[in-house]
Amino acid sequence: MNKISQKVVMLLPIPVFLITLCIGSYYIPVSKVVDLILYKISGYTIFNSIIDMNSLSVLFDIRLPRVILSMLVGASLSVAGTSFQAVLKNPLAEPYTLGLSSGAAFGAALALSFLNIPVQISAFFFAFISVAICYLVATKDGETSVVSLILSGVVISSSFTAFLSVLQIMIDPMKLQGLIYWIMGSLHTSSWEKIYSVLPYMLLGFILTFIFRWKLNILALGEKDSTILGVNPQKYKIIFIFASTLLASSAVSVSGIISLVGLMIPHILRMLFGPDNRKMIPMSFCLGASYLAIIDCFSRNLCSFEIPIGILTTIIGAPYFIVLIRKMKAGGWQ
Repeated sequence: MNKISQKVVMLLPIPVFLITLCIGSYYIPVSKVVDLILYKISGYTIFNSIIDMNSLSVLFDIRLPRVILSMLVGASLSVAGTSFQAVLKNPLAEPYTLGLSSGAAFGAALALSFLNIPVQISAFFFAFISVAICYLVATKDGETSVVSLILSGVVISSSFTAFLSVLQIMIDPMKLQGLIYWIMGSLHTSSWEKIYSVLPYMLLGFILTFIFRWKLNILALGEKDSTILGVNPQKYKIIFIFASTLLASSAVSVSGIISLVGLMIPHILRMLFGPDNRKMIPMSFCLGASYLAIIDCFSRNLCSFEIPIGILTTIIGAPYFIVLIRKMKAGGWQ
């Protein structure tokens, strides 16, 4: 039964991908979605659907880039959260609670508003600063305190939020509304260009994490045990923190702050399938991608206006976060 459930999770992105492409103010049946994609690729169809320019434009210019980007962002945040929790041995560690999202958002907003440098590079730089400060403050004698990590994350997040507020005061009023909406977490400006801009960074983060994912199990044992087993803990901590920061900062640079995805998904999978990171990483990718695609579908169809996706993920994730804190032991993992 457990193996069947794992296969269901791994295959979940396929039906989610097709269904979310169907739903919108202009409904397209699943059979037609499949035919439109096949027609674009090969010029042939399976279900003999009528191929019209309106459907092609809606699917390939609007819906497809948005669904793909939502799945990439969800997968990035989930894999980053899984990696951070294993490396830091902290069940509350994820891009949002570490202040990484706020740091990346500040870097991206700074590049969008004033600096003539790539958004992803600026977001990564400030995200890495956030994680480094949190980790250094919370670590003493080789042990990372849960309380110190979360408190330092709150301080860092608040600091970068204040810096963002300063940017909002200084920015051109014509750009201010778009910046505020972007900060709340939104995918309404999704495009193929945005996918191409972050895909290389995300791929590097995914590949590094996937290749070395089995070492996360060893790092979770602690520094002493890792060294005894022949693994250099500092070396691999740097690799995983670099890869996770790359993933999270890339996601934030195109979507704004989408909170608590990297907290919920790893814990759901850990409760269902156990803590083996060899399985956790690919399943986090699949479930995170599916989760955010579904939430984004709700954000654009729930009301007559679009709800920023960051608001929905916070509404869903905040109660989970509170329950998790209540169930935790003072020392860390339950």
